[in-house]
Amino acid sequence: MRIALIAASLVLVGGTATACGGAPTDASKEDFCASFTKINESASFSPGEEPTKDDIKKVKDAVKDFEETGTPEDIPDDAREGFEIFTEAISDIDDDAAAKDLDEIDDISGDDKKKFDAFGEYVAKTCTE
Repeated sequence: MRIALIAASLVLVGGTATACGGAPTDASKEDFCASFTKINESASFSPGEEPTKDDIKKVKDAVKDFEETGTPEDIPDDAREGFEIFTEAISDIDDDAAAKDLDEIDDISGDDKKKFDAFGEYVAKTCTE
C-alpha cells in the first residue's frame, strides 16, 4: 500500500521514542487535525505512481511533525497506540524506498491492526466534527 493510501485510509475509517511516550498527549483537536491533514497534502503522488525520494521525504517530514504535535488528551488508549504504530511505521521507511518496498506497511495484523483501525476511526470522528 502506498503512503498516500495509508494516510487516506486513516481519514476514512514499540520500539522508538514514540512507544516510550515521547509524543505529546495534550494537543488541541484543531492542531491534531491540521497536522494530520498535512500528511495527506504531502502525499502528492497518485496511487499506482512511483513515489520519488522527495515524495517519501515530504511524507516522512509531515508524519514527524504529526508525531511532534501529538494527540489530544481524550484519545482512547487503543487509538493512541495506533497513532504510535502509524508514526513508527512511516518513520521506519527507508528514504530510498521504492513503491514495492512500501507494501510491507500493509502487513499490520492482529492487535496492531485493531489499534491502527481504532486510530483511523478516532481521526475520522475527531477531524470531521
